[in-house]
Amino acid sequence: MTETLFGGLLVAVILFFLVRKAGLSNFWAGVLSGVLPFITYIAYSSKHWPGGDVLTIHFAVYLANAGLLIVFGGMQKKKENMHWAPRVIIGFFMGLLLLNAILLSVATRGLPDLITRSFLPNPANRQVHTGFPGVIPHDRNKLYESHVQKIEQQKNLGWNVDIQGLDVLKNNLASNITIKLSDKQRQPIVAATITIEFWRMANSADDQTIRFSETKPGEYHAMLRLSDQGLWLSDLEIVKGEAHYALKQPITVGQ
Repeated sequence: MTETLFGGLLVAVILFFLVRKAGLSNFWAGVLSGVLPFITYIAYSSKHWPGGDVLTIHFAVYLANAGLLIVFGGMQKKKENMHWAPRVIIGFFMGLLLLNAILLSVATRGLPDLITRSFLPNPANRQVHTGFPGVIPHDRNKLYESHVQKIEQQKNLGWNVDIQGLDVLKNNLASNITIKLSDKQRQPIVAATITIEFWRMANSADDQTIRFSETKPGEYHAMLRLSDQGLWLSDLEIVKGEAHYALKQPITVGQ
């Protein structure tokens, strides 16, 4: 977003002076400097939709910039100096625009690695992702209620669940995930239905679900390939008859 916002402003300023040099009036030069970059951005947005809020921000900024160019162009033509009060107001809004651009950049891309390593706590020595993780679909919020209801049941099961392979995942590399399942008496639990959902909070389009197959009593296997590095959320569910076991935990996918 910052590239299209500030890049469009730069193009608008250049366009304004070129059109004025070509002989158009100050007013129409300002109008064209606001309209043409915005029309170009609309064409770009039709293929890379950023959201209505981002489109509105571009429209407001391009419109305000066109107004400023018309004012400055008129004063330059009349060789007048601007009073200090309007300069302070314009400076304030330009600073506000710059601050918003910085906040938007941090939200979409996260903080620079140097700042992250220097100032943010990281007790697990993992890669810290500071970008906005995206919106969780509303229906996922319902999972928490059912999860709370089953916690007491799960405590009474006394199952032993040993998951192997989630701690060594690599980006776009197929890995074998193994789950060894046994009951309170350490006896293998057979014929259970096991699935794990993997949620990529930064992009729900990457989410996937794997289902496990039992290769020998109490031992289940599945192949997994995750499409991007960074932090994921895994949601394990095991069903055996009326018994239900669930476990949510974050995992990190390496490069």
